[in-house]
Amino acid sequence: MRRTLFRLALLLSAAFLGASLTQAQTPPAKPPAAAAADTAFEAQKAAFLALPAATRVAAQDALVWLGLYNGTSDGDFGKRTRDAIVAFETGQKAPGDGVLSPGQLQALLAAGNKARAAAGFQTIADPRIGARIGAPTKLLGARSGVTLDFASDLGADLAPLYARLSTESPARKVAYKAIKAGAFFVVSGQDAGRKFYTRYELNAAATPPIRGFTFSYPAGRNDLDRVALAVANAFVAFPPPGLATGATSSTNAAQTPAAPPPQPKATALIFAPDRALTALRPEDCPNPNVAGKPVRFERTDAATGLALLSGDFGEAKAPPRGELAPDLVVLSADGERVAAIPAALAVGAQPAVVASLGKSAAGGPVFDRQGGLAGVVAPIAAEPKRVGGGALAAERDDRRRGHRRLPRRSMSSSKRP
Repeated sequence: MRRTLFRLALLLSAAFLGASLTQAQTPPAKPPAAAAADTAFEAQKAAFLALPAATRVAAQDALVWLGLYNGTSDGDFGKRTRDAIVAFETGQKAPGDGVLSPGQLQALLAAGNKARAAAGFQTIADPRIGARIGAPTKLLGARSGVTLDFASDLGADLAPLYARLSTESPARKVAYKAIKAGAFFVVSGQDAGRKFYTRYELNAAATPPIRGFTFSYPAGRNDLDRVALAVANAFVAFPPPGLATGATSSTNAAQTPAAPPPQPKATALIFAPDRALTALRPEDCPNPNVAGKPVRFERTDAATGLALLSGDFGEAKAPPRGELAPDLVVLSADGERVAAIPAALAVGAQPAVVASLGKSAAGGPVFDRQGGLAGVVAPIAAEPKRVGGGALAAERDDRRRGHRRLPRRSMSSSKRP
């Protein structure tokens, strides 16, 4: 729920109108299959990037620990991340649509935590060179043959060190190597029957200016490939002051997943500094909050299914009253963003909105294309089926899941729901 919903109404409505303008140059049409794939990917990407950055990184890290993702845990979204999410979903016997539901996200983070705990993964810091890293403390030791070593160099150029470590010999075979001049390099492969992963980074203003590590383990331990990647993703060569002062840390702040944010229960329309309308029922949300601030149910109205919320909503005023029209727009919460969903009016015994609405759209304001408030979405009982992250459009029943025509008395006084 957002305090800026009504302020965005006119702008977003204008954006929808502007979408119909003809471009100066029309690109060649893509084949239907390619266009559908692009649409699905963009929907998957939008759903992933709607998560907080820390949660995105934690999800990728969990996918690494499960052996499903071979990439950097940076919170970005690409084909590797999408494919890893689909693999996790299908492993959970769920449709592989590439969009993590709240329950799937919780399950993913829990599975990653379990794998991390089994390895005793903790942050360790080397006060000698000032770097820190995530280490699988339960796997390290002479018996397992797993080692993790910090290293440094006083030079100001990575190239000589890279050339030496990437040189092959009869016993040393390099499987992968890459360097970014003036920044870092990575070399991995096998040496004398052991796999290794080496990374060095450069910061000319630091002492020592070149810092790195090598993670090594028996060549037959393919199960440790994912651990090597997790170690590399947790490496911080030049941490901010105060983060690398101890020899060992009991927790791994960089690798501990952030809890997913609370999922929106419904959408509210703020129409006065201390008043908002919603279709949310008090029994469905005992402790409501808007934008992180606690609010309270002042009263509910059984006839309309609306409730009046009281709280500190800042500057706000009621939008102009609109009329039901064939072409409408519904505003609702979409994670951290506001979603504007085009809607059509189905005229029958009772008017109903046909739109791709998620459950949290309950209470969402319905605007006409002139920015006038035409109604409020009634309670939606359950999440609809989704394809590529998008809810399937369906005509909502007026009494349980449909469109509520906003009563005129609701607009005339902020004291009534």
